[in-house]
Parts: sequence; C-alpha cells; structure tokens
Amino acid sequence: MRKYAVFALHYCFYIASLLFLPKDISIFTASFLISILALENVWFTILPLCIGFYLPLSHTYILIAVFAYHLLLYPFIKKNRYYALGVFALSSLTTFTVLYILQGFQADTLKIMLYLLVIYGVINALHVFQTIEQKNTIIPYQQKIIDLTILLGYFFIFFFYCKNTYVMYFLFMQLFLIRDFKYNLVFIFIYALMIGIKDYTKLSSILLPTAISYMPITVIFTFTYKNIIWIFGMLYSILVTIIPFTDKKLSIEQNYINTLFDDFNKYISNLNEEYNKNIKIKELKEKKFNEISKTYCSTCMRSTLCRTKLDKRYSFLSAAMLGYRQNIYDCPYYNRFVIDANTENMNKGFEYSAMKSLSFELSYLYNQSLALKKEYEKFISLLFSFGYPINNLDINLASSSLYFSIKMDTNKPIIESLFLRCAYKAFGERLEIKQTKDQIYFYKKAQLKITYAHTILAKEGNLMSGDNYYIKKDYNNSYVFALSDGMGSGYNAYTESIDALKTISTLSSYHFRTKTILKLLEDIYELRSNYDRYATLDFLSIDPANRKMNLYKMGSSTTYILHNQKLLKYENQALPLKLDDVNSAYELDLFSGDFIFLLSDGISDFISNKEFESLVDQNQTAEEACYSIVDYLKKKEKGKLKDDLSLIVIKAVS
Repeated sequence: MRKYAVFALHYCFYIASLLFLPKDISIFTASFLISILALENVWFTILPLCIGFYLPLSHTYILIAVFAYHLLLYPFIKKNRYYALGVFALSSLTTFTVLYILQGFQADTLKIMLYLLVIYGVINALHVFQTIEQKNTIIPYQQKIIDLTILLGYFFIFFFYCKNTYVMYFLFMQLFLIRDFKYNLVFIFIYALMIGIKDYTKLSSILLPTAISYMPITVIFTFTYKNIIWIFGMLYSILVTIIPFTDKKLSIEQNYINTLFDDFNKYISNLNEEYNKNIKIKELKEKKFNEISKTYCSTCMRSTLCRTKLDKRYSFLSAAMLGYRQNIYDCPYYNRFVIDANTENMNKGFEYSAMKSLSFELSYLYNQSLALKKEYEKFISLLFSFGYPINNLDINLASSSLYFSIKMDTNKPIIESLFLRCAYKAFGERLEIKQTKDQIYFYKKAQLKITYAHTILAKEGNLMSGDNYYIKKDYNNSYVFALSDGMGSGYNAYTESIDALKTISTLSSYHFRTKTILKLLEDIYELRSNYDRYATLDFLSIDPANRKMNLYKMGSSTTYILHNQKLLKYENQALPLKLDDVNSAYELDLFSGDFIFLLSDGISDFISNKEFESLVDQNQTAEEACYSIVDYLKKKEKGKLKDDLSLIVIKAVS
C-alpha cells in the first residue's frame, strides 16, 4: 500500500507540474512520462492524458497518439529494452514532426527531445527485461536510482523553462520520499552551482529548498495564503512528510528471538502435555534394571541376546517389570522382576532438565545471531535499496552452514542474480537460492549430492513391521535420516517406533541443533504416559555444503560406513532413547562415494560383519546396495524372516 502511495505522490507532482511549462515543452515531457509509466504498468500510461484538457487540441491529439502507440505495442515493449526504446523514439519523433508542421522548426523542442531521449535511455537501462514462467516482465533494477534520474531530468527542465518558484520547491520535496538524504546534498549542490552560474547574488535562496528536501512541511512558510490553492499545497506537503514514516523496520534481534521463543513455547507445551499424563518414575525403573542386571544377568550362563546385547536386555526387562507375559528368552526369574510403579510419585526434575537444556541452546543461538548481525543488516539494507523491503527474516542457526529465508512486503518479481549478488556482498559467500510461494531460501551450495534407498519388512507371520523410518530434505539440500525399532514386533512395536519418529518430526522443525533436539526427545520420552514402551533410534543429519554428518545412536544396532572399500563400524552402548555423548554421538567427514547403512537388528542379528562386507561395493548405487543386502537375507532365511527389518542406504556422490 505504501508503495502505491509514494507512486501516486511522485506522479501527481510530475503530471501537475507540466501545467507550468511552455506547451511545446510539456507535450514532450508528457510523452516521456507515458513511456516511463509503461515500464511500470501499461494502464498507468493513461494518467498524463489528463493534462490534455489544458493543452491546444493539436497537442491533445499528439498525446492520444503516443498513448495509442504504447497501448498497441506493449507486447513488444515487454520483450526487451530495445523495443521499449524504439517506441519512445517513435513517440518523440511523432511529436516533433507534428509540431514542426504546425509551428515550423524550434530549437528548444529539438533540444528537449534529445535531452529526454538520453534520460529515458538511462532509466530504460535501469530496468530488467526477463521472462518468468513464459511471461515477459519488466522489473525496476534499482527504484531509488530510477526516481533520482527522473528528478534530475525534471530539475534541468524546470530550471531553464519554468518561472514558478513553488514548482522547484515541490520538486525538492520529492527527495524526501526517496529517503536517502545524501542525495539531497547532491541536488542542493547542483542547484547552488546552477544559480551561481546564472546569478550568484541569489545563492542565499538555496536554504529554503534544502529545508524542504529534509522536511517538506516547511513549504508552508513560503505560502502567501492569498489564494485558496494553498490548501492543496499544504495537504500535499503533509502527505509527503507522513508517508515515509510508515516504513516497517525489521529488528534482527526481535525477529530472531521471537522465532526462538516460539519454538521454546512449542516444546514446553509438548513437554507439559506429556508430563500431565501421569508417568511412572524414571529412577525406580533404572534402579530395578541395575539391580536385576547385577543379581541375575551377571551370573546367567545362557547365550541369549538379552545377556549379550544391552538394548535387548533393557527391552526384555522393561516388559517383565510391567508384568507382560512375554518371556521370549525363557528366563527362570521372569516373574520376580515386576515392580509397583506408584504414579503419584512424579519427578519434576525432567521438566527442569529440559529447561536447562533449552536455556543453553537459546543462549548459544542468540549469540550466534549477534555474531552475524552486521552481515544480515547489510543484506536487508542492500535489498531495500533495490526496492525489496523484507518483513520477516528466518535464520536457521541450527544449520552448520549459512542458511536463512526471507519474506518480502512486495509483489515485485524476483531478480535472482541481484539477490545472489546482494548476499555475496553481505556474507562474502556464493550462495544459492530457492523460491516458494511465501519465502525465499538462501543457502550454501552443496558440494555433494545425496542419494538413498530404503526398505522395511515385517517378520514371518506379521502384517505390520515394528521398524519405521523418517527422512526429511530441507531447502538447503541437507538431510535428516531417522530409523527406529520398536520393542518386540507387530502393532505394539509399530506404534512405539512411529511415536518416536512423529516426535522427531515435530522437534526437527525447531530452530535447534540436532544434539539439543535429541535431548528434548529424550526428556519427552521419559514423560510418556505409557512408560513401558521403548524404541531404539538412529539419527543421522547430513550437510552436503560442508561435507559433514552427525550420527547419533540411541540403543540401536551397528551402523556401517563404507569408505574407500573399507567397512567402518559404529557401535552403540547407550540405552534406547538415551543420548550418550561418548558412546553414541559421532561427527564425521563425508566424501564422494561413501555409503552409510542405517539398519535394525532384523539385519544385524542375522548377517555377520564379514557377510555384510562381501555384499556391498563402492561402485554400487544406493538402490543396488539396498537390494543386495535384503535379497541375501531373504535367501539365507529361506524367505522366512525371524524379525522385522529396516534398512536405509545412503550414498554421497559428486
């Protein structure tokens, strides 16, 4: 709305001021305005026709002919700048020819025609002619410079051909709408220079135009108040003074802090919801688990998985503590493990723990945003100078490389090359850009391409797998891969794993680092009302821009990485959905050709390391590697899978 208010104030002045010029000069200038307005919108070209009521009939016919040229030839004008320049040249030549026939040769009309042709050529060059979705568009490259060029053109015409001092005052008033006060001084200098050349005794008269260019309302001190027309001048000067102060100023700190605390509030609401479900006590269960492990498991001579694998034991004993009749490992002490979980005794320490984690995260992210404050403010300022005001900036500091998005308060088409150049000037990095309906995303160019394949199969006799996965690709081409294995199999295991992944999906939308997100997940999972439900989790985040990946393992099976034909193993010692920084968090470099295998125990329990190594090859695609592993297991088990299986195969390629 403000854009059109400023536009109206500018062109109200440009058109009305033609009435104070000689008729022959005003007809050339009106033709110039029609051509300028055609670059904005073809229907705006009708505006200068209103002065036809104050011109001789022959001049009005010229103006109508110029309008008709632009209306009929507008499809050509939009194609490129040379067609647009040609239409303006045709309009000027028509005007000059008709005036020559009617009045004979006039030196002033020839000079004005050539002068306006140069000014229009400059303004034409300050527009971008491009095709967007098969439609030709004209976009002002830098609106401020365009406005200043028109003002400069008018300035010399008024100075030499207009004897009305008030028109010059109102011209200086237009500088206030541009809101770049260094140009006020440039215009005042030019004005003083011209006056000095013409009549140095009038140099004192530059003080009033100077004051008006910085505060238009001061023009009221020049009125004689003998004619009612001064009322319109006062109203116009008041509008020119007020409109620029309606600008929206974007505060980096306020904008980003609001985003962070929105995420904080979302999490706290989620946390409180879980907390109010009346969970069983964490300490009681962990104490019982350790007690059973020391008393019974340490002396057990069986070769079952619950003795050799911590995650299997945890799931098995959790079921036993809650009285499940699923003694799948035929444990003779199974019935002794039941605990009495008193739901009245709740530990509020979980909530305080979450608060502490978030306070550190908010402090870190806020300090990171301040470190880049100058760069972001420079970027916003650069875009604003090109006529692109930003009303929202979303900085994703959770990303390990530069990544942010903007929303703009304009319908002006995007010039991609201009935006990328502004980003480079502000941040010193060559970024890439993606545009959606509502936002424009900026991010560092990916150095690697990520390909992947995945599969999930239920064990023999089950219709539903207890394993699930979550894959998310962000606008900056980074990825999140999560794989969860629910306790047991069938529907219960399915709900356990899908519940964990749904929570991951929600938390990964927050502006927090991966490690903090997993801490929040851990806290929420502690507060689940059905505390007997457990799931393992593999969480992998990949940023191809800096060739880094972060792997977090929470009670999950071995993760394999194939690098230079060497199979690397990343084991896990943490309990299900427990983040252990030492035993389950890895930050790794990523290279072209690397494979990452996230898999559940439905594969790792039945395929040895040697077998796995023989199945994969650096020259395979992700799909081929995924197929070879699953096909081998099916053949080995003769088509009867003994456990649910899930597999995500990821490959980095140049």
